[in-house]
Amino acid sequence: MRNEFLLKRFIDTCAVTKVFSGVRKILIAVSGGADSLALAQLMICSRQRFGLQLAMAHFNHCLRKTSADDANFVKNFAAERGVEFAGGQGDVKTFAAEHKLSIETAARTLRYEFLSDARQLLNCDAIATAHHADDQAETILMRLLRGSTSAGLSAMKARTFTDGGLILRPLLNFRKVELETFCRERNLSPCIDETNFTPDATRNKIRLKLLPTLETFNPALVETLCRFGQVAADEADFIDVQAEKIFPAVVEGNAIVRADFVKLHTAVQRVVIKKFLAQVTGTTKDFGFVHIEEIRRVLLDGLSGVELHKNLRADLKHGKLTIAKNFYGKG
Repeated sequence: MRNEFLLKRFIDTCAVTKVFSGVRKILIAVSGGADSLALAQLMICSRQRFGLQLAMAHFNHCLRKTSADDANFVKNFAAERGVEFAGGQGDVKTFAAEHKLSIETAARTLRYEFLSDARQLLNCDAIATAHHADDQAETILMRLLRGSTSAGLSAMKARTFTDGGLILRPLLNFRKVELETFCRERNLSPCIDETNFTPDATRNKIRLKLLPTLETFNPALVETLCRFGQVAADEADFIDVQAEKIFPAVVEGNAIVRADFVKLHTAVQRVVIKKFLAQVTGTTKDFGFVHIEEIRRVLLDGLSGVELHKNLRADLKHGKLTIAKNFYGKG
């Protein structure tokens, strides 16, 4: 049967990618949709094979009238299968307004905060999400449209270490249609989130309008984008390793040595600057490609410096570049 074939492929894929390596207990993030229901059922069916203990978590974003029904559905789904459950909710609209975020970003922020807390509460080693190949393609395309660098176009990985814990994505090699078929054949009845079919948010527009249009030019577009993202990830990892090796020879204390920096390959230069910014400011979140290029030009051309943002300035003196507060800047 088709569903048994998918289960076998899931087990084989997880074994090859070693996505569950070193993990004892996993918290599965379940929205109630087809993707997360399929993930939960696949993991339940294969937990003995990988020696796993499982728990489920659901976060109610309180954005739809049926949100509470979805939360109860997932709670019952877990109970029927004898799996531990943690539920939470948050006022996404208020949080978005207070922090000047999009609804999508606010929802993701609150959801992952909850999942991180639930993981610790239930003593889990990792969080499993139902991101699949279609999500991967949408994300890569969205980042491409926003002008991301090659590193930014890197594919999501099966294992990612975050501040909130280890995130596992066992379904990255599976298409959404496969997961929907699996649910039907297993008599699972997913919750329907009608907001996914409204072309308002950027991701929805990409999913509902742009991807279908592009697939008329390349029917295998999702596979193509995923392959591109994997290549970009591999190349970004290689460059990062090279930059990590060379970093101590180029950076002295909190300064980049220009004479050593200019000898580096352009790609390595950019990563060195990014690592340097993380070291001296504590984050790279607020620095984009433009800022990195401005700093690179100062070093290559021997300029005196450049104003950045948040009252920061890059100064080049005596062959060394430092980052300092710009007391004369506008912020």
